[in-house]
Formats: sequence, structure tokens, C-alpha cells
Amino acid sequence: MQIMSSQYNKNIILNIIEQYPGLGKTAVMKILYMLQQVKNINLNYDFTIYTYGPYSAEVVEDIDDLIEDSLIDSCAYEYNNYVGYNLNLTTMGKTKLSKLATKDEAKIKDVLSFVEDKHAKDLELLSTIIFIENQYAKNQWTKEQDDIVGKVAEIKPHFNREKISMAYTTLLEKKYIKT
Repeated sequence: MQIMSSQYNKNIILNIIEQYPGLGKTAVMKILYMLQQVKNINLNYDFTIYTYGPYSAEVVEDIDDLIEDSLIDSCAYEYNNYVGYNLNLTTMGKTKLSKLATKDEAKIKDVLSFVEDKHAKDLELLSTIIFIENQYAKNQWTKEQDDIVGKVAEIKPHFNREKISMAYTTLLEKKYIKT
């Protein structure tokens, strides 16, 4: 049995894809993570750290349900020996789309505006920094920039410390993380 908020979550996914057709599952997941963690939209997704940053099986289930219900199309593509998926609203998806409640609309617009020029790798890094910063805050660990950058570099060695530091500063300036 699905909880009532699942329909609201799916509607948020539809709204995201309507505004940015062609996004991949990973990008949608990182946007939902930011909405939940940074904008405090209660989506009740359980995120853990994974290969490409914060991951939630429930997000994948919601996206797969939307595909199964023919509300979005998922088109596979190959990129550097990796298979990705472009998500787009179907005609039925456009008719079923409900505009979001005003209280969340501005929050969603802010996050979408922030991520609109970013690639999946950028979203991976940004969402991982947010995840680590939240873990430090939850555990009441000292959260100096060097601590967060070091931990992110440890779990994401394909990003150099300079790039991580720049992303950290961007998130601070945007007030998506706190010192």
C-alpha cells in the first residue's frame, strides 16, 4: 500500500520533468534530495550515500511507477560506456500533471534554478557535500570546511579537493549548507 504523500512526490517529479525535459534519473534524484534536505519539503524519501551520491530506492520506484503508468517516457542512451536515461512527459503525463502548492512552488523553482546549468557529475558532488554536511550536523561533529572537503574527497576520490572546495563555497553562498 502506498502512502498518500507518494502521489504528491510523483507530482513533484512530473513538474520537474515538465520544466526540464530530458533529465536523467540521477539528476531527478539529486534534485529531490536537495528539495528534501535543503528546502525541507517533506517527501519522506530515505537517502543513503551511494556510488553517484545520495540515493533512494523509493525515488527509483516512483519514477518507475510513472513510466509504468505511461506518464513519463524513459529513453536509454549510451555515454562513455554508461547507460543513462532521458525522462520526458508523455501526452498523458501532461494531462495528469497538477500544478504544485504555492508553498512548495517557490522552493522547487529555487532548486531548479540552481541546478539548471549543472551536469550530473556536478549534482553528484553538490548533493554529496550536502549529505556529508548533514551527517556532521546530525552527529554534532565539528563541521569545518576542511573536515567536510576531506570526507567528500575520501568517498569521492575522482573529485579533487579544489573542485570540492569550490562546490562547498557555492553551497555556502546559496545557503544550502551552514557552517
